[in-house]
Amino acid sequence: MPTAADTIRTARTRARLSQSALARRAGVAQSTVSRIESDDLDPTWSTMQSLLQATGWAVEPIRTEVADLLSASTTSRAMSASLRRGDQEAAIRDLTEAVGRLIRFGEASDAPVPAWVTDEPRAHELDPSWGTYLATAFAYALERTHRPIAQWMLDSPALPVETAVGDDPSTEFRAWLRAQTPPIFLSKNLLSRPADWTIA
Repeated sequence: MPTAADTIRTARTRARLSQSALARRAGVAQSTVSRIESDDLDPTWSTMQSLLQATGWAVEPIRTEVADLLSASTTSRAMSASLRRGDQEAAIRDLTEAVGRLIRFGEASDAPVPAWVTDEPRAHELDPSWGTYLATAFAYALERTHRPIAQWMLDSPALPVETAVGDDPSTEFRAWLRAQTPPIFLSKNLLSRPADWTIA
């Protein structure tokens, strides 16, 4: 499935428009078009629709079974933005939502997970420890639903010390948490229960 960046770039070049001409026609900033085409910004549906219509494309959304999935790249950017604001809890919620959706999809469907969901995010978006957390959580969702795990997820480095992200548990609670933690998390020195990845 083509990304928003590929779709907008293709539509714009086929319409023989510059980024600034497309931006004027669609009523958005030229920098928005540039960031979308560079895959630095996931456009809202209304922005995507405006841009495509400005290139002469008819836009008719059709909901598919993968519509609720969030990619590792989108999740990485959301987590990075939350962490820049100093909000670790929001970063954890961002990751929990994406992984929970992936688990729910995998448990409800036999369809393969699209590559755009599991493609490796850009390395600069998260610091290494949060990158390991993201990679391991996505790997856990894929393993739990019997889907192949992307190699970049398996290759993420283990944390130097055992960590319960967002918590500093007592010794007793840490032991209990360790006993609940799936092996894929333990292999990366992360403590996390399966229940931590359940979403409403």
